[in-house]
This record gives sequence, structure tokens and C-alpha cells, in this order.
Amino acid sequence: MDEPAYPQPWDRAASLFHFLARIPALEHSNELFGAAVAVGYLHASGLPARILAKEAADVAEQVSSGRTSVHTLAAVLKEWTERS
Repeated sequence: MDEPAYPQPWDRAASLFHFLARIPALEHSNELFGAAVAVGYLHASGLPARILAKEAADVAEQVSSGRTSVHTLAAVLKEWTERS
């Protein structure tokens, strides 16, 4: 329990995004909620992210449909933070 399951902030944000998008916690908009929470997590970790709405919607749809893994999503989130 002393070691985080995911070592980098992008990995943790991706895991959170993936979980929120795939688990129907809300009546609707789970995918975009997951994206917003992940970006908020990155910002709280000192890694502001710059995203485009269309890009976020596309990634969220890929996550919810199961076509994107946490690992791949972490790479996308890292790209978003490198733009800032």
C-alpha cells in the first residue's frame, strides 16, 4: 500500500478517466465528466493541460467504447500537458 499503483500523474489521471467513463455513475455525460476530472487531477498535480473540446469528446468516446487502454490514455494526457 506504500507504492502507488500508477507511478506518474498521467497514469493516475488516465485510470481515473477510464474508470469514470466506463462505469455508468451518472445518468449521462460519464465520458466528459471523466475527461474533466482527469484534467482537474493533472492541474492539481501541477500539470496544467491544454485540450480541445472535439479532441476530448473523441478520446472520451474511445474510452467508453473500450477501444483505449489506460496506458494509451495516459500517453494522450501527457501530450495535453506538454502543450501548455
